[in-house]
Amino acid sequence: MSVRKQFAKYFSEDNLKQIFTDHIVYSGATGIDNLNQYAFRKQLNDQVEIISKKILAGTYQFTKYKLKLVSKGRGKKPREIAIPTVRDRIAMRAMCEFLSERFNSGLSLELPQNVIKRIKTDVVSGKYSGYIKLDVSDFYPSIKHKELESRLRKRIKDLGIMNVILAAITSPTVIVSKASDKPSAIGVPQGLAISNILAAIYLLNIDRHMNSYPGIAYSRYVDDVLILCDSKQAEKIAKDVISRFRRIGLRVHDPIKAPEKSSIGDVKDRFDYLGYHFSDGSVSARIATVEKLKESIAAIFTSHKHSKLKNEKFLEWRLNLRITGCVFENKSKGWLFFFSEINDESLLHSLDNYVRKFIKRFNVGIKPKRFSRAFKELSYRRYETNYIPNFDNYTLDQKKDVLVEYFDFKLGSITDEEIEFHFHKRIGKQVKDLLEDIQNFGY
Repeated sequence: MSVRKQFAKYFSEDNLKQIFTDHIVYSGATGIDNLNQYAFRKQLNDQVEIISKKILAGTYQFTKYKLKLVSKGRGKKPREIAIPTVRDRIAMRAMCEFLSERFNSGLSLELPQNVIKRIKTDVVSGKYSGYIKLDVSDFYPSIKHKELESRLRKRIKDLGIMNVILAAITSPTVIVSKASDKPSAIGVPQGLAISNILAAIYLLNIDRHMNSYPGIAYSRYVDDVLILCDSKQAEKIAKDVISRFRRIGLRVHDPIKAPEKSSIGDVKDRFDYLGYHFSDGSVSARIATVEKLKESIAAIFTSHKHSKLKNEKFLEWRLNLRITGCVFENKSKGWLFFFSEINDESLLHSLDNYVRKFIKRFNVGIKPKRFSRAFKELSYRRYETNYIPNFDNYTLDQKKDVLVEYFDFKLGSITDEEIEFHFHKRIGKQVKDLLEDIQNFGY
């Protein structure tokens, strides 16, 4: 299929409407125009017609993105997230689908759990005595547009398509829109549907080179690189990798000058990667990520204590969700899903004990689920278990039960469509809280 036909397939009006239904209809996020999905839904047909026509003509212009600052912890510069308008979100989701198919070979877009699973196998294989852990400084903001364009042009010769992609990454991210705002000359905004795939395309050549490098096991997740190798060759390999990143405008923290960011060591020593902690055959969660989970559990009990309703059923339901995680919108969510590759059972039992202490301290009559049991269900019965909720499989009656029992919702005479909406809205809020437990795992 030609690139133009491939592109047109994703920007057909039917596909754009499907994207709105699948990815945006329940989202509360608004861009700088403050147009939410409720108002947008009323004009959906007209809006997707505009997107399709202008995108296919190569004349579509993205609205400025709204800046959101996300804390990375005390003493660290916050991460800048770009929030697009609803219309732009639809366009970029379609663009992401197009790029995924166009660059389907060679892209490194694995889930972190799958990266860790491979590393576990490589570590215990005995083939490698050393490791190199490298962190790219200011990765997304440092991506050069010309370099990215040259990689995109290998698979996309169509000028109109290129113009649309470049329009997406040059649209400025602002707090308040001003006439003096200038297009971004460097970097890819974080938080867009296309951010991750464009970053992966940018690093295609480095990934290919390192994956063919003899005698090493190379892994990369976004801006975190881990290389297992012969410890005697580690410094030489690290210099080569750092040099390759420098050639495309990316600065890697030097493992000698900034050992808290990048490091070189022996595999038998302890090291962390993607929030996991490796130590002499043991694979656990890094202490900081465990403490963050504990803080969120404590916050659930504290919230219950100060609540006027004192609904113990809701307390137990929230705890269970925090413990087991869930499946929602066709994705696995939660701390335990993210750390599904640990083999440290003592950590799971200590977390169960932590929950029991809070039950006793707050004197509540609940019997929540257990981390240790949920982990076994996840490991051995992931697709059969009912212990971990799959909200995508809930019937309308089950959704009503959740709304009434845990959210004190009055059903009245509302429609089935409204039930779906309120269920997704409330579950979406709880799932967003789950993601807080595993944010910034690489820092």
